[in-house]
Amino acid sequence: MRMPGRRATLSTLLAAPSLARAQTAAPIRLLVNGTPGSISDILCRSLAEGLRDRLGRPVVPDNRSGAGGFASVLGARGQPADGSVLVQANIGVTALAPLVFRRPPIDPDAELAPICHLTESPFGLAVRADAPGGGTLQGWLAAMRARGGGEVAVNSATGLPRFMVHRLSVVSGVPLAPVIYRSSGAMLPDLEAGHVPAGLTIGGEFIEQHRAGRLRLLAQSLGEGRWSLAPEVPRFNEQGLGDFVASAWNGLFAPAGLAEPRALALAEAVTAALHAPEALARLRPMGLEPTGGTPAQLRARIATDRARWAPAIEASGFKADEP
Repeated sequence: MRMPGRRATLSTLLAAPSLARAQTAAPIRLLVNGTPGSISDILCRSLAEGLRDRLGRPVVPDNRSGAGGFASVLGARGQPADGSVLVQANIGVTALAPLVFRRPPIDPDAELAPICHLTESPFGLAVRADAPGGGTLQGWLAAMRARGGGEVAVNSATGLPRFMVHRLSVVSGVPLAPVIYRSSGAMLPDLEAGHVPAGLTIGGEFIEQHRAGRLRLLAQSLGEGRWSLAPEVPRFNEQGLGDFVASAWNGLFAPAGLAEPRALALAEAVTAALHAPEALARLRPMGLEPTGGTPAQLRARIATDRARWAPAIEASGFKADEP
């Protein structure tokens, strides 16, 4: 057997660092829970741009839609747990799916490794500008109580707003029932026309009509502080409704098995990218408040939201995968 010559061995050794650099510079794939042009897509493209220089690797958004909002996380199945594949997912897919489905499409705790929180976006309750109640949440609830109850439009059969309506009914003592629409685009014309007394969805869906005076946001669901897009709108928990806190948040995950040091390094880069001036300027006008954090903080957020909303979801008796 012929042994390699000194020149061949030296060439191999010299090539090794180049090979390592090429592997390190391989693109990271970011699975996006949404179609091109959606809010999720804009968020992830902004994040990809911010991560490119911080990680020294291109980050390529890969749009996934359908599958009831689970397309991005389902796309992570069987992918390497080395940080080369990242997944954007929201509260419904990660925190609430085990409560809403008897047999969830994924087991988020077993199949996903949390990296960090990405953005907060409050939900809002909106009514027509001429709705009864004097422009306040308690006034509107009193008006609904006087007429024996009311309906609240929501834009998803399985999303958190459906269960927020149930909880609002319980804590206020006013009979309220969700009316399910397929989308905000279908819901908003009926709300503006007065066919349904109120609507509850991500606050940003109402902001144009609120500013134009066609709708009035009565409350938003952050736990503290005011919402930067509409600081005049008080929180639910400022208006006698206790721990009525919710957010349409986004988080960043990887396939389960990602090493904790790698997750921490990614979280640090993501947090810096989200708070860069160009990212803030792009995301805040859309109603997304960049956050960031650590894997442990995202795990804790998932646990907190499950515990907070489990009673309302269980009391509703709803399961998305049952007739």
